[in-house]
Amino acid sequence: MTNKKSKKTVKSASTHSAPACECGCNSGKSCSCKCGVKAAVVAGVSALALVLSVAALLKGPCPKSIEKWVNENPQVIADSLNEFYRKLEAERSAGPKAMKKAPAALLDQILKDKSNYSLGNPKGKYVIIEFFDYNCGWCKRTNAALKEALAKPEAKNIRWIPIDTPIFGEDSERISRFVLAAGKQGKYAQMHDAVGERKGRIDEAALVEIAQSIGLNVEKLKKDAESKEIQDKLVANREFTKTLNIGGVPMLIVNGDIHPGALFGEDLDKVVEESK
Repeated sequence: MTNKKSKKTVKSASTHSAPACECGCNSGKSCSCKCGVKAAVVAGVSALALVLSVAALLKGPCPKSIEKWVNENPQVIADSLNEFYRKLEAERSAGPKAMKKAPAALLDQILKDKSNYSLGNPKGKYVIIEFFDYNCGWCKRTNAALKEALAKPEAKNIRWIPIDTPIFGEDSERISRFVLAAGKQGKYAQMHDAVGERKGRIDEAALVEIAQSIGLNVEKLKKDAESKEIQDKLVANREFTKTLNIGGVPMLIVNGDIHPGALFGEDLDKVVEESK
């Protein structure tokens, strides 16, 4: 059950009012994504540093008790992310500062990696790379805004590369595997959008329902989702985030610059204008 004390208004530096839920799921008084964002904030630890440490433990020879605790307490990670965004908004309010450049070699690696999917214009010269989790409310808002923006004629030069970075436990990992598996049937974009628009917790039954609604072969989807190829892909994605030393999700690289945090509203309008 979600702790009622977790619902509080978060002030935003943008012109858009922030949602009532800390996670950014834009659900008003109740949290539609069921993240349960209230626990002890992990002081002095950046959100992604915590997350990647946990992910490394879960992928390695970690005790079952640790894995069980993490899967039952994703709110600890959520709270760390919320603290990250609180500090980020404070920094933004203090005024603009120069964006950090992403390493050219890493950008080249991501652009040439054929296992990455491209949305928008796959040949676009203006590239937006997004690290995200389907259970992250801020990621949902960014994904929805990017989809809407890329439908505009003035955004025809933008190539959007989503990089699945599941950090909210086994549910997020399963969702990413299923969406990537949908790409094996040529329907990554449809599955990506459908999952992003889904309200509430997305368990395997919900994923199957979504898959059926867009005409996927469910048995093939399940088999592909468990494949070593897709599991290795998620491991490779985590290596990208370690190399970049980024501090949370969503985290974007916009035309070579590391953009800290969500991207929508006036910030996204400026990006679309710049991409022409």
